[in-house]
Amino acid sequence: MTDIELLEEYKEGNTEAFQEFYTRYKDSLYTFLRNRSGDKADDLFQDTFIKFINALSKKKIYNPKAYLFQIAINLVRNAYRNPKHVTLDIIQEIPEKEYEDEELPVTEEELQQSLAELARKKPDFYDVLHLHIFEKMTFDQISDLKERNRNTVSSQYRYAIHYLRKLLKPAVNLHLKMNEV
Repeated sequence: MTDIELLEEYKEGNTEAFQEFYTRYKDSLYTFLRNRSGDKADDLFQDTFIKFINALSKKKIYNPKAYLFQIAINLVRNAYRNPKHVTLDIIQEIPEKEYEDEELPVTEEELQQSLAELARKKPDFYDVLHLHIFEKMTFDQISDLKERNRNTVSSQYRYAIHYLRKLLKPAVNLHLKMNEV
């Protein structure tokens, strides 16, 4: 079933339909919030779903996944409105990727730390990177979600990738040196 179909079922009283929707997005939403808000992630996670359910009862949601993440983005912004910095703990999960006959040139921990640093230092870049890579959203969808020009979104994605490469370069160089020996 599509997200919209699940939510229509939920509106008709099928709580298992919402459980399926929740199961689809809980891990990636929590990871996103954990990267952006550290210790506040648990509260923001619950608030996101509460606001989503409240909105669902009031209006038709045409892109539930994007709407859910927009709520999360807004809650993070509001949580840090006065201080302009975000504190982070290391993120919980990173989607696994298969590497054919080659080792990942950095450890998962190094990648997690780099993503956490990106989220802390460049939160707008992290948002775009997370939504595009981990949530499989197109730049057009992210553009609509963040109410920004598509070119701005694609530039932020490129900058995020560049920034990650810069953060990971020492680990990659160390890995290459170790493999030369």
